[in-house]
Amino acid sequence: MRFVSTRGGVPPATFVDALLTGAPLDGGSFVPHSIPKVAIKPLRELAFEPLATELLSLFIVDADDGFDRECVRGVVREALQSYAHADIAPVVRVRGKSTHVCELFHGATLSAEDASMQITMRLIERALVKRGRRANVVCATTGEAGGALASASSGLKTLDAWIVYPGDDGGVSEAQEREMTCHVEDNVHPVKVSACPDGMSDIDAVVGALMRDEAFRMEHGLVCVNSCNVARVLSYVPVFFYAYSRVVSKEEYGREVVFSVPSSAFGYEFAGHIARMMGLPIAVVCACNPNGAAHRVIELGELYKTDLVHTSSSALDIVVPENIWRSLYYALGENPLFLSDLQDDFDVDGEVVLPPKVMRELSTVFKSAVVDETMLLRAIKREEASGYLPCPQTALAIAALDMVKGLPAGAPVVALGVSHPSKFPDVIRRAVPSAVDSPASHHPTVDAMAGLFHRRRTCALEQLERSLRRDIPAVTKLRKPAPVRIERSLLDRSQFDALARSSKRFGWLDFDNPVVSIAAAVVIAIWATVTSPANDSSARESARLKRESERRARREAAQKSKDAKTKAKADAKAEKQRLRALAKASKTPEVPVDPLAGIRPLVYARSRTGPRLPNPHFELDGYRNLTK
Repeated sequence: MRFVSTRGGVPPATFVDALLTGAPLDGGSFVPHSIPKVAIKPLRELAFEPLATELLSLFIVDADDGFDRECVRGVVREALQSYAHADIAPVVRVRGKSTHVCELFHGATLSAEDASMQITMRLIERALVKRGRRANVVCATTGEAGGALASASSGLKTLDAWIVYPGDDGGVSEAQEREMTCHVEDNVHPVKVSACPDGMSDIDAVVGALMRDEAFRMEHGLVCVNSCNVARVLSYVPVFFYAYSRVVSKEEYGREVVFSVPSSAFGYEFAGHIARMMGLPIAVVCACNPNGAAHRVIELGELYKTDLVHTSSSALDIVVPENIWRSLYYALGENPLFLSDLQDDFDVDGEVVLPPKVMRELSTVFKSAVVDETMLLRAIKREEASGYLPCPQTALAIAALDMVKGLPAGAPVVALGVSHPSKFPDVIRRAVPSAVDSPASHHPTVDAMAGLFHRRRTCALEQLERSLRRDIPAVTKLRKPAPVRIERSLLDRSQFDALARSSKRFGWLDFDNPVVSIAAAVVIAIWATVTSPANDSSARESARLKRESERRARREAAQKSKDAKTKAKADAKAEKQRLRALAKASKTPEVPVDPLAGIRPLVYARSRTGPRLPNPHFELDGYRNLTK
């Protein structure tokens, strides 16, 4: 299997090269050169471990890289050995047995990222051992992937893990942060970043700039392990096959199943897209929080940047879903030139409108819905009353199923349960105050981390890149062997021209010929005139003004929320100081009251518990020398 860039500007890469570089040099993302078709019925009886081995082997096994099926089997076995549940991803019924939840949080950090990160880190470790090198892996995260990376990489001798996360505005819960910062191994380096107005998008920009510095990346062996790494998204694929086999009976095998996915960077959604292209009959619902990044693309055909809205489902707070370009690549018929044009427009203008054909292709796979804060808390309360307590992200996926129209009638529905509710006690307390005392809202893993030391670096966003450029080389100098060096290259002019010719719809036409180009332009102009609707500039202007109004409203709401949080912090600080002063005053010792005062003889009038009074006789006997 070879992997190509969605923008088509680099030569095809082996799996190991794609794994150790993370992203191609042309600014695209690695995707499989071809998607293998599988017969789904023989996979029905497989447990999660052999199922994952079978599916991942289709993409990973390569004699040139030294990865055979036994190697993949060993990686999967090691990655899943820390899971507390024998089924790895058990599927349970909720909501009166009409909806299923595939629980992906039985790993070491109670997160859906555990299996993916464990598999990816063990693949990287084996690749480094074969080459006799080491690496610095970097992950920008809102919490879940960071804890999974810390757990998967702690103690590995061939790499150092750098975990960068936003630290203000409550985006990362206490339990999530401790999963990143309470490890004692010296190869785990959490970095807490303050002053991030756009949250993860700000950090992604800094980390992306660092990874694009080719000299720095090669000198220090940098490997990005965000969901842009192709190994991460491929590791999500078995989840859909496994959950499908658990909700469809043998007699109904082949009917369509709807998966509702908490939407953030579009990693799980793209994995579902791959599963569908492999032959699994599924539809994917993208459950978005008020940031609505994926919803704008799927339902409106627009991709544009907005101000970040901080929500209760903080792990999903994102402005641009980076993996959406992978699904757009396939929606465009695997044409890298068209996608490259769209991405260039987005990079320049900050927004892009998708062609109608692309929207139609996306709509065959994806549906979407936006769930606001009120609906989210209501969903948590409703599910808890029915006997199942979900985390905020899982509740979002369940709530979205009630909002999406056009789903297959009678189709089984599965929401992905991505985190254990014990990691989000503040949100659970707001939704169901009594639930914080229930056993479902606690977990031994979370309780065991309470009170432990935080081991982390801290800095402001404006100092992040400078700090990483200082500390990563400093740590690298202390390590052996030398960092891995995987050179990335671009296609030369002749190779790119050949790619352009092969990507044209009519390969026999040479569009470099001026006559052909002029004729094609005339035909396209006539076709556009005939088929295009009347030009309604007022409608476009109205839509633009509406978008501006919505953006302004979101900014004002975010500012009000920030001011309220600042005031709440100040009030809490003042109250804390007041209580501290009261406690200090209460500790001042009081002179006990003598119950016999006033009835004692004069000779005993002095309280024995008070200070001793001066003796007046010594004042009169000034001639006495007490030193003799």
